[in-house]
Amino acid sequence: MRKYFYIYKSTLIENLSYIPNIILGFSNFFIMMFVFLNLWNYIYSDATQIINGYTMKQMIWYVLVTEVLWFGSRNRILIREISQDIKTGNIAYNINKPYNYVFYIVAKHLGEITIKLILFIIVRNNNGNVFCRTNRKF
Repeated sequence: MRKYFYIYKSTLIENLSYIPNIILGFSNFFIMMFVFLNLWNYIYSDATQIINGYTMKQMIWYVLVTEVLWFGSRNRILIREISQDIKTGNIAYNINKPYNYVFYIVAKHLGEITIKLILFIIVRNNNGNVFCRTNRKF
């Protein structure tokens, strides 16, 4: 397990060296959340209104949680990397290494998404608290 921790740690450090990418993704996420939250505030013009059994607060938290999972996990990157290994034949090279390929890919992917996921969760909590507690129009 130590070798997978080192893979995770090295990938995390590698991604921290690209701070502008993290900031750009973070700002993109913030803009998307702002648009979605204002959309749901408009749809639920009355905060006590219920649409298909969901209140405005429930819908806002649903949108926030799903967008954190969508933006934070970036499964497309993981799928693209595995498919690229298969297409290029690198999977045969990687399988012969002294580690389990699946655990290697998982550790590497977790290293890539950790910082983004933490930042997105912080933004989600702040946005959710602002939009659900104050019911302001922004």
